Amino acid sequence: MYMKIQGIHHISTIVWHAQENVDFYAGVLGLKLIKRTLNFDDHNVYHLYYGNHNADLGTAITFFPWPKHYKEGMVGDGQVGVTSYMVPAGSLDYWKERLTKFNVSFEAQERLGNKFLRFSDPHGIKNELIESDEGDQNLFEFNGVTKDVAIKGFYGALMYSSNYKGTVEHLTNDLGLTFVKEDDDYIRLDTGRTLGRYVDIYKHKTGRSSMGAGSVHHIAFGVEASEIETWKTNLEAKGFTITGVKDRKFFKSLYYREPGGVIIELATLTPGFEMDSEYKEAPDLYMPPHYMHLKDEVEAKLMPLFIRNIDSLYEYPYQNKEEYERWKAHQDLLNKINYYAKEAKLRTLTDEEIEERQELRHKYVKSIRGAIQNNLENIRVEDEDGNFQELNRKEGNVQ
Repeated sequence: MYMKIQGIHHISTIVWHAQENVDFYAGVLGLKLIKRTLNFDDHNVYHLYYGNHNADLGTAITFFPWPKHYKEGMVGDGQVGVTSYMVPAGSLDYWKERLTKFNVSFEAQERLGNKFLRFSDPHGIKNELIESDEGDQNLFEFNGVTKDVAIKGFYGALMYSSNYKGTVEHLTNDLGLTFVKEDDDYIRLDTGRTLGRYVDIYKHKTGRSSMGAGSVHHIAFGVEASEIETWKTNLEAKGFTITGVKDRKFFKSLYYREPGGVIIELATLTPGFEMDSEYKEAPDLYMPPHYMHLKDEVEAKLMPLFIRNIDSLYEYPYQNKEEYERWKAHQDLLNKINYYAKEAKLRTLTDEEIEERQELRHKYVKSIRGAIQNNLENIRVEDEDGNFQELNRKEGNVQ
């Protein structure tokens, strides 16, 4: 029986701050956060899934937001370098205005006869938009992104390969993609699906890559659930090192590296995502079954996430729930102090208000001192052997 993959299933990327990720992909790009869950292999890291209104195959972009003490990545050979999304024909002017509004730089790109609008997210992930009449309308609307301009799903992905001929041979001969066109710089292959249709391979070397925040972890192609074990057997017979078939709750999958170094996942089309009953500002956390015994610990540490209307992008100083609560208390104090400052210009404050304002100021100063002390306690310096050490307070009185 001849088997071939069923389009791009999802693309998974490593980034930094989780709330900054939500602000960008939900707040700016208008994608629907379809699942807030955990990395199945690391309960300290979120795994966030975005897609269209129905979480259809070919629309799911996923992210692992790493804590700040994890390593930064470097984009190069053996990675997906750019993720391409389809938007409705005639909508690029809207997206140029929207990206400008949020101070996101963009540039026009052309590849194999297509014109793209390319930009990076706050953590360096490269994305691009292309107008297309193909694909169903995305009915999800959020923060000013209406269904008439909403991202419909993947147009495709651009791969950087350390062995582009080997990559092309594998994708065509083993996975069933078909040749479309090429020029001096790129080759385009077709998966045959409307969403997640194209894979472009860059024919030149881009340099060494490393896994980490700011890079794509893997690209996943869809396969029939009944075929996953056969895919494993066939790929192993061709000499690929394959992981065991893993149960990811929403699908089963296996992983391997293709000849050009890109990590490929084959993910089953079913069972698919269970849509949440309602879209909440503070989305529910799905706990993978093997982490249920850590539920209290996880919920006590992970930073909260909020899907909300925004008009600007921010860098957040917190990394976990405790730091968030401290930051939130600080912001509340500042907002109340600013409120009284504005009111004092308009009217005479009451004695009670003046007393409360003074108390708020004392709390604010105390909050600032606590934040500075916490930052100092978390500073690490690298010694001559490459080891990181805590700063030690010098003995003696501090004046």
